[in-house]
Amino acid sequence: MSHVPHHDSPHDRPFASAPAPAPVQLPVREPRNGLGLTALILGLLGALSGLVPILFWASGTLGVIGLVLGLAGRSRAKKGLATNGRTALTGLLLSLLSFALGVWGLITVVTALDDAANEIDKELNSGAPPAAVLPLTAATR
Repeated sequence: MSHVPHHDSPHDRPFASAPAPAPVQLPVREPRNGLGLTALILGLLGALSGLVPILFWASGTLGVIGLVLGLAGRSRAKKGLATNGRTALTGLLLSLLSFALGVWGLITVVTALDDAANEIDKELNSGAPPAAVLPLTAATR
């Protein structure tokens, strides 16, 4: 019986490699698309409310907020933190339209109120005699 040496130890193998390190998993970040989507919704609501001139206050307010959020959303998309750059751009443009409609509504409402006040003044100062005031007598009491 011959005895054959057995190489079980890693030190006994001439070119043994070290075990491969375990793969490191980096945390996956979800895209942060909330600002662009919110800008789109606010821009759309503002543009729709801007079609009614008396709602100029809502349209202008939503437009300003949407502009700020749209710019922030575009910035996130350019940095790679968000994936909805086109949505943020659309929200930005709709918010700009909303703000412009709000300014138009303000001008329209102020002009209409001024015209109405001028018409009332004209009627009051048109030279019509004032209504006669009858004195109260014992018979009319």
